[in-house]
Amino acid sequence: MIDASGGLANFIAILIPALMGGYYGCRCLLLSDAFIAQYGLGAGSEFMVKLSGTYTFTQSLIYIILLLTSPAGAWSVFAFGTIQAALFLVFGYLTVTGKWAQVEGVKATAEGYIVPAILLAFHLYIMFMMGDIIYA
Repeated sequence: MIDASGGLANFIAILIPALMGGYYGCRCLLLSDAFIAQYGLGAGSEFMVKLSGTYTFTQSLIYIILLLTSPAGAWSVFAFGTIQAALFLVFGYLTVTGKWAQVEGVKATAEGYIVPAILLAFHLYIMFMMGDIIYA
């Protein structure tokens, strides 16, 4: 597993987003009520929370599968993650600092842009430092 990733640093660079995705995916899918309550999203948000959870959890599973097999040739999977993290960072920041954060009951936190910034950093590492593996 570690050798197929090109070493421990590369393995960890894939593992961290996989774990983060698994954590947030499980929270959205299995602990929806607690997630909705934590951010004051309201009961009407449950469908969108679960939809987000399906994408997040799926990406996590794909990353785990790549770690168990090999990330060789999986550049498009990581490109998707990089683009998604970049968009999430921009729109997460704009949302958390915008009018949504002013809605009564909403509990906006910096987590809405800190998490995507961390994900983007790991994805950029994967895209630029693991090119010899993921573009193979």
